[in-house]
Amino acid sequence: MQNSTTRNILQVIGVLLGLYALYFFRGLLGYLLVSVALSFAGRPIVNLVSKGKIKGKNISSSVGAVVALVSFITLGGVVLGMFGPLVAAEAKVLSSLDPEHITSTVQKWLASADSLSARLNLSDQSATSLLTSQIQNLIGLDGVGSIFSGFFNFLGSAFIALFSILFMTFFFLKDADLFHKMILALTPESQVEKMEHVMESSSLLLTRYFSGLIVQMTIVTIMVSSGLAIIGASNALILGFIAGLFNLIPYLGPLASTVLGLTIVATTYEGDPSGWGFHILYAAIVYGITQLVDNFFTQPFIFSNRVMAHPLEIFIIISMAGLLGGVSGMVLAIPGYTLLRIVAREFLSGFKFVDALTGKLM
Repeated sequence: MQNSTTRNILQVIGVLLGLYALYFFRGLLGYLLVSVALSFAGRPIVNLVSKGKIKGKNISSSVGAVVALVSFITLGGVVLGMFGPLVAAEAKVLSSLDPEHITSTVQKWLASADSLSARLNLSDQSATSLLTSQIQNLIGLDGVGSIFSGFFNFLGSAFIALFSILFMTFFFLKDADLFHKMILALTPESQVEKMEHVMESSSLLLTRYFSGLIVQMTIVTIMVSSGLAIIGASNALILGFIAGLFNLIPYLGPLASTVLGLTIVATTYEGDPSGWGFHILYAAIVYGITQLVDNFFTQPFIFSNRVMAHPLEIFIIISMAGLLGGVSGMVLAIPGYTLLRIVAREFLSGFKFVDALTGKLM
């Protein structure tokens, strides 16, 4: 009895240390998960290329891996190219703005703010002087330096992330069993069978989850694109793609895509000025109907049925992940939580709390 209790305590401590390690290396973990996901997506390409022959010899998996990576990069370039017309349209809108009208409008707002502040005795500094000082700080040497520093830091981080993901993805594509071998190499011999069960179950559930996620993104993209095309909105296909892509971010993503989409619809409207308000209203209805369908039909099917978790449970996990890891934490919350539940079922079964959380797992 005492040995069993000691073993359970050590297992709990081991899991907690593992969770801390995952949190500490969450950046690298994110690259690893993306690489694994890309390797799954590129596996059919590698298999197809490897069936070919050159001078009677089979094409190596290394060539297939390179072809898959080039395909991913090309697809990414095509997607980015889709945003070209949208950027051009927004630039056209900005170039058509009247600077004098904007200046006079801002001056009226500042005068009203100064008057209200003076009556309420809210501040010793007027809104005009406060805004002027902030602008001076922004365009000063320090402000310009911080902007350039932040920009180059972003470029550096993006390059490191892209290189790391492509580098790991290449080897996962080249060797189909590499990830499997890595996990088993870190597993004690006495726990290999349990780890095999973990990888088998996680592969099944995560495949179901990601396939459902693709279906969800496709439905949102089609509904938004079709709805905006019907009302004659510009760039309907791109806005639909943005809505589908933003749906990867639970809860916040749909809200952000709606705000961004309505802003673009409003600024690119070229019809009768009297119909501008109704045009935006119709676009808002399109986004609203899409979110209703997504929230009440698509998401419950994916999150609850495919990963075997209660909607409230999912909400709490996503909220906690958002507080710990921001947007990336929210994106990785569901697959990460699914993996943790599978691991807990195999290694911590017998605890009442663990059994309650993992009882619905396959």
